[in-house]
Amino acid sequence: MKRVLAVVFVLALCTSVLGGCASQSAIKQLQTQQDQMMQRLNALEKAQAGNVQACENAARRAEAAADRAEKMANKAESIFMKHMKK
Repeated sequence: MKRVLAVVFVLALCTSVLGGCASQSAIKQLQTQQDQMMQRLNALEKAQAGNVQACENAARRAEAAADRAEKMANKAESIFMKHMKK
């Protein structure tokens, strides 16, 4: 009876050790996946910063074009008003 219990305990110990090894490999795999995801996120963050800069530059150019268009419209209006007074 003692031998049977000893064998059962040894088998339980072996299964828990093997389960721990399997868990360690799963943890290592999850850590590598996490590292890959962090690298992707860092790359996206860097690309996003470039996109923001490009958008800001485009907005500045659009504002400048709108200012020029407004000045031209004001000039056209003043010319039109001069002709209307004559």
